[in-house]
Amino acid sequence: MVNRFLGRVQNFYEKLETIDKKREAVLVWAFSAALVFGVVTVTGTLTSGFHLVDDWEFAKYVDWMTLDNYSLWDCLREAVGFDLTLRFRPLYYINRVCMAYVFGINLTAMSVVKAAEIVVTLAALYYCARLMKCHMVHAALFALTVMVGYQSAVWWKLGPQESYDMMLFAAGFFFLLKWLSTDKRRYAVLSVFAFFLMSIYKEPFILLLPFVGLYVLYDGMRGRRVTLPHLWETVRRRFAYLLTIGVIFAVEMFLILFVIGTNNYSYVGLDESVTLDQYVQVWRSAAGNNLKWYVRFGVLMGLILLTYWEHVKKLGWEILLTAAVVLPQCVTYSKTALEERYILPCVLGYAFFFVIVGCRFRPLSGKRRITYVLCLLLMLAAHGRVTLREAQYFTYRGESIKTMMESTLALVQGTDKKVLSCFAPNGEGNKTMYYWFRLHGYDEVFYWEEDERKINRSYGPREDEQADFADIDVIVMYNEEDRHWCYEPSLDLTDFTEKKCGTITMYIR
Repeated sequence: MVNRFLGRVQNFYEKLETIDKKREAVLVWAFSAALVFGVVTVTGTLTSGFHLVDDWEFAKYVDWMTLDNYSLWDCLREAVGFDLTLRFRPLYYINRVCMAYVFGINLTAMSVVKAAEIVVTLAALYYCARLMKCHMVHAALFALTVMVGYQSAVWWKLGPQESYDMMLFAAGFFFLLKWLSTDKRRYAVLSVFAFFLMSIYKEPFILLLPFVGLYVLYDGMRGRRVTLPHLWETVRRRFAYLLTIGVIFAVEMFLILFVIGTNNYSYVGLDESVTLDQYVQVWRSAAGNNLKWYVRFGVLMGLILLTYWEHVKKLGWEILLTAAVVLPQCVTYSKTALEERYILPCVLGYAFFFVIVGCRFRPLSGKRRITYVLCLLLMLAAHGRVTLREAQYFTYRGESIKTMMESTLALVQGTDKKVLSCFAPNGEGNKTMYYWFRLHGYDEVFYWEEDERKINRSYGPREDEQADFADIDVIVMYNEEDRHWCYEPSLDLTDFTEKKCGTITMYIR
């Protein structure tokens, strides 16, 4: 029976491989688009609006360009210049300012663009796997393993940089593989350009450049003994590419370490104030939460591969390449561990080893191969469930915020009533309130400081202005359904009527 099943699976695989390239392309792009737009449309993330997180910046840039009369250039210079005093991600802010310039605060349009990025990323990752001699099914598994799971938050969240950077990495790696297989210089140029853009979008992706260099060496050394003459020959033949990638990496790391500094990277690296036990606890928690399916199925698949120990010992290059992706990311996020969007790009190394290398591992056969592929499919199914659950919560939270802001605006617009925003310590929530209401013609939002028990303006030209609690007409705050909730403000709400808006609660005098 097992042999009959294996025969049918093999026939299915062989039939898929007979599809011509045009039909394969239609299938890949149609599947990617249907999957991504299906999820964001059915779950409602596409139209869920503001979320009191990074998307407040869009409102700020529109505020600058409409109310403060900034030109596009002024806005770009201000945003990029300020960020470079803190971090190194210039392309990220160029992109955000331009999106605000084109779309205003139409977050639905921006969400469509975000979903399109994911479609391109999935297709590009698929074709990367195909160029690495993977079967169509395994290539699809590779792309989905990388992009489906807790990290799928980048499909709909407008703040994270990882979706755009993953798209750039996938494009750069695709062109790299094309160059290695055809030796056409234009592919090398396109690859370097994509990797350069990737490296100036978010800093952890800079750490993928050593992997790129190692892969070039790996491709040149394939089927040859690792000796100094062979390594030198490979380096000499691809010296210009390796030098360019190396220079980009070295210059950007120098800028971060010695010019910009690392004080603003609270999640990065080792810290003397953090004990070994605290590091262990953080990673143990991650292994039981956002990383749990990678850990559980990774252990199973690793044990299956280890039953071919004599063959596994020959995978030195593949293990090195995997480590070149995984270890730098784990060190970078050592204090916080990997969660949600930060799983990218680390999962690239995981998928490279367990999908690309594992599925091409020739000794793997029979029941062990069936079990191995079943592990990949079950892991994908578990992560698919996670994706849908997270998307539904995101929509619920967004609709809660939209209801709160629109209801509040209807109560106070055209009056001298005052609103008290109690979203601190989430400053992004308060900033969303400030800029969104200003753009809608209302500028009487105040902010509660729990520690000092003060009501301040906090933002804009009147930031030092204070108000008495007796003057407040509407109060808004998180309730326990919201993941940002951490305390109940110590306010006397006796004279207020409660109105619950999903994860947000309004109190109206």
